Amino acid sequence: MELSRRSLLAVAGASLIPAPRLFAADTFKVPSIDRLQLTVLIDSTTSVFGASITRPDIRVIAPPITADYHTAFAGQWGYSLLAKSSAVGAERTTLIDFGYTPAALLNNMALLGIAPDTIDAMVLSHGHYDHFGGLDGFLASGKVRRGTPLFVGGEEAFCERIRGTDPDGSSFGAIDRPAIRKAGIDLIVSGDPRIVAGQGYTTGRIPFVSTERPRVPTGMLPGQNCDRRLLDTAKRNKTFVVDDAEHELGTAFHIAGRGLIVVGSCSHRGIINTVRRAQAVSGIDKVHAMVGGFHLVPPHTRDQAMETLAVIQAINPDYIIPSHCSGQAFIAAATAAMPQKVIRSVVGSSYIFGSA
Repeated sequence: MELSRRSLLAVAGASLIPAPRLFAADTFKVPSIDRLQLTVLIDSTTSVFGASITRPDIRVIAPPITADYHTAFAGQWGYSLLAKSSAVGAERTTLIDFGYTPAALLNNMALLGIAPDTIDAMVLSHGHYDHFGGLDGFLASGKVRRGTPLFVGGEEAFCERIRGTDPDGSSFGAIDRPAIRKAGIDLIVSGDPRIVAGQGYTTGRIPFVSTERPRVPTGMLPGQNCDRRLLDTAKRNKTFVVDDAEHELGTAFHIAGRGLIVVGSCSHRGIINTVRRAQAVSGIDKVHAMVGGFHLVPPHTRDQAMETLAVIQAINPDYIIPSHCSGQAFIAAATAAMPQKVIRSVVGSSYIFGSA
């Protein structure tokens, strides 16, 4: 694969610039774990021919064949990932995002034998319907333990969204906060990094430290379904703003001896910025895997996708598992450039890192 001059300059620059560090007051000790199993609950790709892979540092388990031929995994535009971690024999389960519909989420969880009451913590990456649409019905199932924490990156996640960047666009929905309250969920709204279930962490707000900038295809209505007093000063007195995903979170885990696994569910703030933030928060440079939606679909151009790929090559993760909004141009180019590192995301598949 040939990289453009712009991409080559990007990779050269990235190799010279170390991962940014936060001020000491903003850092905290992130937990280390021995093992992490990521299972794709919602994504666009389903297949009964998913490949199983065994390598010294990763094992991929293909989606199981359902016992009843009337049933099948549901794929849809959206994302949900189950993270099952373990450290010194203690296991924790974190649900990251909820997909577009509760029917698909609950269907796929049932086929995988995952009970909602086994979940120890939940993270909502941002306030777009394809990531929170399954939440209401998931909570309404009555099977989620009361007091389960739900991490959200800021009040603006709750503001109603509009399709497109025109104030006259149609509604793209809003999170049902009363449903969260009714289910007895411990809602934690914070733009700061937080430890999740004692074994992972959120990145907190993601600053721009690379050339990536958001091109978010939605608008936000301050004060609609959210408390405008808790929004940033520049937004609270407006009736419409183009989304900048300032509230978006990444989720990360540190596997001892291997490095970071960084989940950018949709990466509106940029997958490179998300990884750099995870590195800065933890003080750990080594990236074992990058997972999730990298948001390299239109209006992002192919040149921008190739520039991102060049920087990922400089970061040199052991694996990348692109999904959701990563874009076919990026996935094809990344697979050609790093065939041993790229693993496709398939609904129902599990990816196991660390000790057996």
